[in-house]
Formats: sequence, C-alpha cells, structure tokens
Amino acid sequence: MTWTSCSTERVPSDLQPTYQTNVGALLANRCGKCHTGANAPNGWRVDDYATTIACTNDGIAVTVGANDALLLKALARPDHAGFVTDDELATLRRWLSEGAPSTNGGVHPSTFADPRTIRGHAQFLRNQWYRPMTDPNDADACGHCHAGAPVNPATFPAPGATPCTTCHGDEGGVTACTTCHGAPGRSYPPRDLCFFPEAAAAAGAHARHAGATGSRAEGLPCTVCHPTPTRDNVLLSGTAHLDTHVEVFFDYARAGNQAQFDATTKRCTGTCHARGGARPDVAWTDPLQNPAQCNDCHGAPPANHYAGACTSCHREANATGTALTNPVLHVNGRVDLGDGSGQCGACHGAGESPWPSSGAHAAHANPSAARPVPCESCHSVPSAGQKHPIGGGARVTFGGLAIAGGSRATFDPTTKTCSQTYCHTGRGANAPDPKWTDGPSSAACGACHSIPPPAPHATETNCGANTLCHQGSLSSGTTFTALGKAAHVDGTVTRGL
Repeated sequence: MTWTSCSTERVPSDLQPTYQTNVGALLANRCGKCHTGANAPNGWRVDDYATTIACTNDGIAVTVGANDALLLKALARPDHAGFVTDDELATLRRWLSEGAPSTNGGVHPSTFADPRTIRGHAQFLRNQWYRPMTDPNDADACGHCHAGAPVNPATFPAPGATPCTTCHGDEGGVTACTTCHGAPGRSYPPRDLCFFPEAAAAAGAHARHAGATGSRAEGLPCTVCHPTPTRDNVLLSGTAHLDTHVEVFFDYARAGNQAQFDATTKRCTGTCHARGGARPDVAWTDPLQNPAQCNDCHGAPPANHYAGACTSCHREANATGTALTNPVLHVNGRVDLGDGSGQCGACHGAGESPWPSSGAHAAHANPSAARPVPCESCHSVPSAGQKHPIGGGARVTFGGLAIAGGSRATFDPTTKTCSQTYCHTGRGANAPDPKWTDGPSSAACGACHSIPPPAPHATETNCGANTLCHQGSLSSGTTFTALGKAAHVDGTVTRGL
C-alpha cells in the first residue's frame, strides 16, 4: 500500500509563501550567517522551522503578529538595513500575516507544525484523545508516515515526512513527560511559554518542588504528589493518565502520612510543610508571592529540640539553621544525622570508621605499641536501639580499659587532661596525666611506665630478650611485634607469648 497523500509533492500557491517552499531558504540566506547554532544572537535561530517560530532569550515570539512581529521590527533597525530586498520583505509580511505556515497544506493544515495554533498537531491529537499516537489501526495514525511515532503501522516513513523526534528529542521521544507537561529538558510544568503562554497559570509551585532550590539540591520526584505512569503505560487508556484531570495522590513516606490536598482552595495540609513551623498549611500559589522560608516548615530549632548549633548534628545546615549547603538529605522523608549513612561515621569519623580526626583520636585508633583502643574506654556508646547522648560536645565517660585494675580515671574538660587511667598511669610513668593535645610524646616508651618499672620489677631493660617474662613481645629494643601489640595495654600484664 502506498500512502500517496503523504508522499505527493506539494506545489505551493503563488499567493501563499511557506517556510518549506521559500521562506526557510530566504531566512537561511539572509539571516543564517549569524542566527544559527548555539551562539545565535539573543537565542533566535533559523536552523529549521521549529527554531524559526520560537522565541528569543527574552521570551518574545519572533514570528507572531502580522505588522508588529519582532522579525519585522528587527529588519527595520538601522543595523539590519538592506538585509532583505523589498520583494523579500513583502514575502515575509505575507507569510507572517497568514500565520507563518510551514507548508501550503496537503495531508495536514498549513500550520499543523505550529503548536500555538488551534489547527496545530497538539490540539488535533488532544481532540482525538491521542488515538493517532496510540492506535496503529486509526485512520490518522501518525506512524503511517512519520518515523518516531509511538506506534508504527507502516514499515517505513513516507518520503519527506518529518520524524517526530525532530522536535521531540528528549528520552522517550513523543511520550517523554517534557512533551505535554514541561519543555525540552524539563519534565514539570509550565509548558514552554513561548508556544503555550497560557500555561503560565499552571506553573504553581512545580519549580519549587521538582527543581533544585535552596532547600533541595535535587528536585523531588513527581511520584511524591502524583500517580506517575511508567514508560510502558504512559499512553494506555483507562488509567489516571490522559483523563484530562490532574490527580494529587501523595506518597505518604515522603509527604507525610497525614498529607491532604484541597482541590478547591489548592492548599496542602499535613504534608512536608507541617512539621511544627510557622506555615503548616500552604497554597499551591504561595511560591509565586511568598516562598517558604526557614522556620516555615519546622522551627530552627524545632520545639523541645536540643538548643545547640544545628551543625552539631546536621551536616547540611549552618549553625543557626537559616541556610543549607548542598542539601541532598533535606526533605527526604526522615531526619538524618551527619551524612545520613546511619553509621557512627555519619557524625564523627567517616563511613564505617567512627574515629574523628581531632586531638589524639588517630593515636588511639591506631597505636604504634598496642591494639586499637575501644570507643567504650572513653565514651558511653549506645547499643542497637538505644538513643545516642543528645546535645553538647563529646562527653568523656571512662569505662573498660581506662578503669581496668580498679583505676579511678578522671578527665578535666577545661585542660583536656586525663588522670589516673589504667592506660597511662603505670608505675614510674613519665607522663601519667596526658593532655588530649600532647601528641606522640604521651605514648612514647617510658611515658606510661618507666623502663623498667620500679622494684620489685627486674632491672632488665631489653624486654624482648627476657626469656622468662616478655619474650616474643618485642623484635628489638622498643619495637613491638604483632603479637606484642595485641597483648600490650590489654588490662593484664602478659608474661611471655
């Protein structure tokens, strides 16, 4: 079967200039030197029909209007004088007065490719409930002639028929969310205001939710507020999609299990915004006049919350809770501490390692002459399911190794000095009361106990050579073997390995 109406060459009338027959070549010849490619002045390009009828970077449509179109105003400027002849200018005037048609008609109306017109393909498809896109047996099925249609009843496109992906180039082609809801590269409303200026009213708070803002480094997915079809059922009839209504169905895990939306007042209640702040109920139009601010959703700090600096627990917040830096965790359905990993390293340390980098932490995490010191030796460590100590700086509560042998260990937070710990206060110690900032000297041989310790200890100084007591602990002098490190400072005095 041959679709003659698609492949028939369309001979234009002398009375109707069209982009396809003469205007496109005219503009390419007269304007193409500057107005092509990504760096075209003010963003207007004559690369093809779609870019020619588009808007400038200022949002002004170049080809809309008969006598006052921006194209005519530009050609009348002194810096554009002589760019076109009088006959060419007359051709452009006629073309604009007739709606800047792409073709002179044929299978489709002459302005079928222009999204702005009521005779454009977008309105046609809506009137047909998108059957030409979805039903290969429909008499007007797009795929009869056009490559890139969702269904393709023909085995090859008709000669000269424009592929759908010429304009609909995002992933998914015509069925991409950007086709009906947003604009190229943006899947949420409003639609491209250059072609659909009336869509501005539908913008609402979409950009504040789906786009990056000061409260979210990445936009929220559409599924937080709407039932979102998969790529396989985006065009299926009988679903909430394509039913001419906008459904608001909240994802309670993200929006809150009390979330509700009033379609009449367009107000949300019980959502992410209702967390004890100043504006728990927000209207969909609020971001246009009164965007949400810190303290609107929850207090900074929230009620009955620890009153210290926010940075003590929340890595993305500033100290006063008035701004966020790279907020990838904010508004994710849970309260995150530190980096949000849920591990000790989320707040102190990194990843699976709980060890901070401050003071003598590194020396305790990887001592040169002993096994790593358990966190429980100096801090109360919550077990699974227990609450972590809330607020303030690190609290030193000695236990385990620090109080072995009945030692009465104490810590002075003012001087950051440890006293009477099992680890450092051995017999004859040169530095029995180390400061947190002392450095390696507080752990050098002789610092914790003398070498040798006082009587009745033997006077032998080559500890590793003593076959009766510490053989195998040291390889030479004061260098510990692996077995020696494991047994040193473990709460007991080991004699021989």
